[in-house]
Amino acid sequence: MFQKILVPLDSSDLAEYALSPAIQLAEQFESDLVLLHVLEHHTVFIPEGPDVMGHNLYVPETAFSREELAAREYLVGINHKIGAGQPNFNCYTRLEDGDPASRILDTAVEEKADLIVMSTHGYSGVTRWVLGSVAEKVMRHAPCPVLVIRSDSPIRHTLITLDGSSLAEASLPGGLAIAQALGADVTLLRVDDASDAIDPKEVVELNRNERGLGERYRESLYHDAEEYLARIQRQYRRDDLVVDTAVRYGKPATAILNYVETHPVDLIIMSTHGRTGLARWRYGSVTEKVLRSADCAMLISRPDFSEQ
Repeated sequence: MFQKILVPLDSSDLAEYALSPAIQLAEQFESDLVLLHVLEHHTVFIPEGPDVMGHNLYVPETAFSREELAAREYLVGINHKIGAGQPNFNCYTRLEDGDPASRILDTAVEEKADLIVMSTHGYSGVTRWVLGSVAEKVMRHAPCPVLVIRSDSPIRHTLITLDGSSLAEASLPGGLAIAQALGADVTLLRVDDASDAIDPKEVVELNRNERGLGERYRESLYHDAEEYLARIQRQYRRDDLVVDTAVRYGKPATAILNYVETHPVDLIIMSTHGRTGLARWRYGSVTEKVLRSADCAMLISRPDFSEQ
């Protein structure tokens, strides 16, 4: 499913959190692993002389050459470290120059990457990326799924969020494959915003006219959600993959975050957009809210490229 995995690195330990899951996935899928380092050149202050208070603004070429040499040595070292484990996949490196997010996206297109695995934060020194903003830019525009890593903790429990639409379900094949490759359990979470399913004024009026009708309506929604999740379970049943289900009501981002806070979730799998009918989530905003607030890893995909 994932023939080529791209891992952007900035020489920081935090960025290297992405390496472990990327290597594990490359082993399972026998993928090519591409390690990318982007040199982000800055204009710097250089003193005119040891006793001169004034400073000139310019970019010294010698600084660039030293930075490039250090980056090449860094990538070679990472590549050798991976190769020492005698993996069953190919690993090679790329050194690019420019805006990190743009070069990551360009490289993903050029390499025809099936998956990007990167950290969401971690920088050290003025030449390092602010990976939070870089990851969000990559997530919005990537031509393939993006696995966003926040720590070096192993991924043991995954959460796949669904709203009942086929667009949300597009994240299932890749998400389940990654969960299986990482040896992680899966929970399918169906979140319904009941306020979108029926006019709140209508619910109030029904409750006035017939006691308990609103409660029975809610029970009907819950039953339908359970039936939906049971169907998904049957469709994607695998002997070596544990798949549980859960149903929640409320605003999607809030319900997802509340579930994550009260359950052992290491990876959230969801789509970035997809809206069908009044009861469907606005995926772009929901995904970004969850990405910015959750403390665990996320696999972000879009329906137009989720099914490989």
